[in-house]
Amino acid sequence: MNNSHTDWRRTGSLWAIQDVKEVYAKDNEWFALHITVKEKHITVAINDKTVVDYTEPDNVQREEGMKDRIISSGTFALQGHDPKSKVYYRNIRVKLLT
Repeated sequence: MNNSHTDWRRTGSLWAIQDVKEVYAKDNEWFALHITVKEKHITVAINDKTVVDYTEPDNVQREEGMKDRIISSGTFALQGHDPKSKVYYRNIRVKLLT
């Protein structure tokens, strides 16, 4: 989550994979963030506007230090970017897509 910190990577980014540079949400206002991952395809929408539409290529190659950043099963994270900021989440839902 980063709507106003000086880092140019904004809310909705797949950090250092497909970054969002524009601001689609304001600080101190609730907004909807919808992330869909189906096989190797990820979409991220903020308030119903798609900001990321990414498909990971077969045999993707990442730079040093990011070689393990590939789509697989397991953990996902929502991160507040600025260590001095407060981020609140509500109505988090996870649904297995079949």
